Amino acid sequence: MIKLKDPINGEESFESLLYKRRSVRSFNSSKISFQQLSNLLFAAYGVRNNGPYKTVPSAGALYPLSIYAAIGKESLEELKAGVYRYMPITNSLELVKEGDARRIIAISCLGQAFISKAPVTIIISSNFERMKYKYGNRGIRYAIMESGHSCQNLELAAISLGLVSCPVGAFSDNDIIKAIGLSDYEIPLYVVPIGYEEKE
Repeated sequence: MIKLKDPINGEESFESLLYKRRSVRSFNSSKISFQQLSNLLFAAYGVRNNGPYKTVPSAGALYPLSIYAAIGKESLEELKAGVYRYMPITNSLELVKEGDARRIIAISCLGQAFISKAPVTIIISSNFERMKYKYGNRGIRYAIMESGHSCQNLELAAISLGLVSCPVGAFSDNDIIKAIGLSDYEIPLYVVPIGYEEKE
């Protein structure tokens, strides 16, 4: 387990973050910091006030999502390239697959090459069965809604840290599952590359 840092507060107002939020498809090769990654993951699905509730609403507090971070080669000083699973309860990372997966993720996203340039890509997946157990097929809708809450938090956190992002929904589920080593019961819902914008 790799312990993440506690989140730190930004200085910008919530309204200013909303005004600045936009999808960016051009990243440079600058590294992000371990603190930035910690803030991003906490915003996406962190545990608040020692639990049990997280940073996003969840139907029945069932929390079906899993958050993965695909870290590129030389993207962070503290982490080697690989795919890491975020562990919200302990605010830590677990390495699930070694190696730089950014290129294969970009190919899995119908060849959207810009994804391979971002230092980190966050993948949001869901266990639909956890929701269906209580809510039937409507639970799938609740899980998808929850992933939207998580992604919006992630994007606003990126802006607060001076980073940019782009939520991507166009991808082959099976290819993403293979690329990052998802379990059979996990369905990918979002691919979100994050980094610094490449200025023209």
